[in-house]
Amino acid sequence: MRSLLLVPWILACGAPSAKPSVSADVPEASRPAAATEPWAVPDGFRGEVIPFPLDFAPGLAHQGLEELRFAPGFFDPAADGYWAYAFAWRTSDPAELDAAALGAELTTYFRGLIGAVDEAHVITDRAAIVARAEAAGSRFTLTAHVFDAFKTKLPLDLVGWAERRACSHGAVWRFVLAPADTPLRPQLEALAAEAVCDQPVATGTHQ
Repeated sequence: MRSLLLVPWILACGAPSAKPSVSADVPEASRPAAATEPWAVPDGFRGEVIPFPLDFAPGLAHQGLEELRFAPGFFDPAADGYWAYAFAWRTSDPAELDAAALGAELTTYFRGLIGAVDEAHVITDRAAIVARAEAAGSRFTLTAHVFDAFKTKLPLDLVGWAERRACSHGAVWRFVLAPADTPLRPQLEALAAEAVCDQPVATGTHQ
């Protein structure tokens, strides 16, 4: 990401074309009213905003921006917040994705991210970086096998969910990903639920 985590994230593989998923959308009548306050950055969290196309994953063909909330200790393998975060894709395009397309896009996302951070090519098994999504009602459950390119260079597994909300113009996708044993999951879940359509967004890095 341009300023995300102080690391220049660039490059990525292309993503396959998306297919719509009815289960991931919400009918017009049940959509929330437009928000007037920005998505909160809780105490100790770090926030980032990155416009599409993402430098590290230009193959993701969305228009809009990505907004992220990193838990305290995101880089620290001993911290409760290690690799624990919520993020939102705020798109002006419909961004209608089924489980296969969403998994493929997240695989592209993480391969691009890890490849950009791991400039020394310490992580050699890039093909092992895989994300999967499975439809579960109005959400998708997510699993992602990634590598900590920032610190340990070791593999780790993330679990969470994604959910699409149709907006008056485009959509907002909400994501939660973290190791299965993080005690911060309830906070991440609540935080992700606060990312809604039409929130004002402050660009750049903030805490």
